Amino acid sequence: MFFYDMESRGDLALYEYLYRCIRHDIAHGKVEPGQKLPSKRALAKQLGVSLITIEAAYDQLVAEGYIRSRERCGYYACDLAPAAKIEEPRSVRHRAEAAKATATNGGRENHAANPNGPQPVSQDGERPKSSTDYRPTIDPAAAPSDADFVPTIDGSAAPCPQNTPSDASLLADFTHSTLATTMLPYSAWAKAVRRTLSDESAASLAEAASAAGSPELRSAIADHLRQYRGMDVSPGQVVIGAGSQTLYQLLVQLLGRTRRYAVEDPGYPLLTRMYEQQDAQVAHIGLDDSGIDIDALEASGASVAHIMPSHQFPTGIVTTAARRRELLNWAREGDRYLIEDDYDSEFRMAGRPIPSLFSIDAAERVLYLNSFAKSLGAAFRMAYLVLPPQLAQRFCKQLGFYANTVSPLDQLALARFIEQGHYDRHVNRLRTHARKTQDALVNALHEAFGDRIAFAGLNDGLHFIMQLESERGERELATAAEAAGIRIAPLSSFAGTASLSGAPTGTEPQANTASETSPARFILRSDSTSIEESPAVANALANAWT
Repeated sequence: MFFYDMESRGDLALYEYLYRCIRHDIAHGKVEPGQKLPSKRALAKQLGVSLITIEAAYDQLVAEGYIRSRERCGYYACDLAPAAKIEEPRSVRHRAEAAKATATNGGRENHAANPNGPQPVSQDGERPKSSTDYRPTIDPAAAPSDADFVPTIDGSAAPCPQNTPSDASLLADFTHSTLATTMLPYSAWAKAVRRTLSDESAASLAEAASAAGSPELRSAIADHLRQYRGMDVSPGQVVIGAGSQTLYQLLVQLLGRTRRYAVEDPGYPLLTRMYEQQDAQVAHIGLDDSGIDIDALEASGASVAHIMPSHQFPTGIVTTAARRRELLNWAREGDRYLIEDDYDSEFRMAGRPIPSLFSIDAAERVLYLNSFAKSLGAAFRMAYLVLPPQLAQRFCKQLGFYANTVSPLDQLALARFIEQGHYDRHVNRLRTHARKTQDALVNALHEAFGDRIAFAGLNDGLHFIMQLESERGERELATAAEAAGIRIAPLSSFAGTASLSGAPTGTEPQANTASETSPARFILRSDSTSIEESPAVANALANAWT
């Protein structure tokens, strides 16, 4: 019989503990690739837990690419790439030890399931093994960008096209949102600013002006990442900057202009231009269902890859566990680095957050980048880097002469805002609001379009993909929508950037990533409209596309 050690679970939710144990067994080869896992009902009965607990654990493993579902067959372990060095990251070990030390009351089951989570990733492979007697090993060690997109109809990242409704007359703009700004608790922020002006010394303001930024804010960010992203970092590894674009420039100076930088295609429209303005070579790498194409990355000659593994923009792809391991192995070869752009990880609406690539990197080749623009609004031009220890030391030596680009007052006020819990409560409210507006919009669109419409990437972040069966091209449909007062971005408008930027031969994007052929696909933001406006927006879009 299977024995469940409640003390080893500590204060973790039961579904999260089971997910971590099964993930540990798959990652360490205790479960072989293709091996079948017990059915949800069988495992629930064996462990004496609810079915919804097993569903939540399995859904999270599917979302991260550790297992896959085969219709009417069950769940099977995915084939992970061999790791050059397999070890639990320090953050995982620390959380496991803390969980064991604080296990005093056993806790209760957490019944948070993921009914609308990501669909299983299709994966070809050999016939699965027939063994069905796998049992999770309950091992304590196992319990471990910043701007809105405004592409034009012709595909470029520029202001809106001519002869279309002005911003003021738009019924809906799915390329932009001011929700974070309008929902900010200004009274709490004003109080933080006043206390900062009252309490902080001239010395604190001077420290905040240093190249890496305020020690108080860097410490608050490190604590936040440790608690919510499982990243074991020190404040000395954190660098503050005035938005992601400023940090991109520092990255090129830190890593070197003679390198070739790989970017995802389709991807963030301005990323290529910003790297090229720093005189860096850029390679555009296509995507498949698992993430960035590792073979194309290897062939490109790039030594730095800028990726969005937790929720890729614009496709919404979540990089699978197998591909993440391949990327880490790629980075270990030679002087290579991965830049992990985690721009909207706070807004995953179902299941637990996808673990950061930084948190599972044993070789210290991952640089982590995030911004406060999505959570606090574009008016707060603050973003941050987390550097591996050796690069943090290089930053101090090579770039320590710079003055920080963020106001010392804003940095110290934000540190208070985070430490007092206002930031986390604000993000929770935003996430809840975005989930409600997304559900209302999706329901209204289903009512308006019926079977002609489908969605991908729901609940994964602030944007998702709408797919429409139509004989008209994406850009023709987008033009018709804008004439009706709805600004919407075709997925194809973010592809093909290699032809615009003079990328090296052989780095053109894959043709099947985004095209003008049916079905047409568009990017929608979950926070760009209201619950009350959703039916009118859906009907207007349906009328424009009839």
